Amino acid sequence: MVKIEDYAPIVGDGAIETIKKMAEIIRGEKAVHVNATSYGGGVAEILNRTVPLARALGIDVSWQTLKGDTDFFTVTKKMHNALQGDQDVSIPSEEFGMYLKVNDENASVLDLDADVVVIHDPQPLPLIRHRKRGKWAWRCHIDTSTPNNAVWSMLEPMVRMYDLTIFSMERYIPKGLPVPAIIDYPTIDPLAPKNASMKPEEITRVLERYGVDPDRPLIGQVARFDPWKNPMGAIDVFRKVRSAVPGVQLAMIGAFAKDDPEGAEWHERVVKYVGMDKDIFVLSNLDGVGDLEVNAFQRAFSVALQLSKREGFGLTVTEALWKGVPVVATRAGGIPLQVIDGTTGFLTDGIDDAAGKTVLLLRRPWLARELGEGGKDHVRLNFLITNGLSNYLRMHIELVGKMG
Repeated sequence: MVKIEDYAPIVGDGAIETIKKMAEIIRGEKAVHVNATSYGGGVAEILNRTVPLARALGIDVSWQTLKGDTDFFTVTKKMHNALQGDQDVSIPSEEFGMYLKVNDENASVLDLDADVVVIHDPQPLPLIRHRKRGKWAWRCHIDTSTPNNAVWSMLEPMVRMYDLTIFSMERYIPKGLPVPAIIDYPTIDPLAPKNASMKPEEITRVLERYGVDPDRPLIGQVARFDPWKNPMGAIDVFRKVRSAVPGVQLAMIGAFAKDDPEGAEWHERVVKYVGMDKDIFVLSNLDGVGDLEVNAFQRAFSVALQLSKREGFGLTVTEALWKGVPVVATRAGGIPLQVIDGTTGFLTDGIDDAAGKTVLLLRRPWLARELGEGGKDHVRLNFLITNGLSNYLRMHIELVGKMG
């Protein structure tokens, strides 16, 4: 089991001692996290690493997930899209009623009796109606800067019932929300299988297993198969890059999760868009691509792409930067917090610009190396699990009134 001391060589002894002292303040307190799924997406990855680490510090914290069928998750994905700005989404009253009912059913089996309860994203939002005691926080991981107001107005009364809201960026906080709000950046675990160091021969074995030529340059995008991630845009960039750098390859790597019923449809669209192009590899967990394989692919990238149209934060950007890979990305959501233009990668203004920046990095390995080193330093300072755990402990302490 990973211990907090294991991170000292990466972040320093001082950061570790601070975390230990904060954990001691709330020892004996009970905390609960609830989200939609235990696999697939950044929220699950964060909780999968942060909760056990908090437990190792002596904190009584549990992680629970909702049970729901495809109809439920179809509605909550519509809510997700609406909150991210899809103005065409509508939620009929019967669908909203079903959404509330499923949460009511979950409330009867979940353990929500805690000093602090943290609810993640829209799926379990209505659980607040079954509050027993303690302080409740709603952690919204998506870009709510331009929400569909009709859908937001259905959810806002429940958001108002919380003691605290947490967003990834200041501009995501809905205007007029009377609940206190704080900013907290998502983080990655540098010691997790997805991010830990790998030997070159291990990386080569993974590439060869999937038919990728380790002797030719590889670029790629790691993201869910989702319209907001703009997979077709990444493919368009690749095709322009290949016309200037023959022999380059593209890996499109995604994962399916139970709370994303659109995933299969968009995977099919991507495969169809790729056609018979043998230089493009579309891979997912259904092909056996797990954390270790994602790690290997990201480390093999000469350039990582993230062409998202909307993005809550973009932990796959964080992952690539941590591996010393420069990122060419759009200015969506939290990406500009990570991709510092000309320092850790390049921010782009369209397909042609993205392709041009990618070609530049492929032709100038020394520049890619400089930006990659800058990216790793930036992540070490701002977006590692120790930062996330420290912020969580501080939030818990303040919520239960134990500051000072």
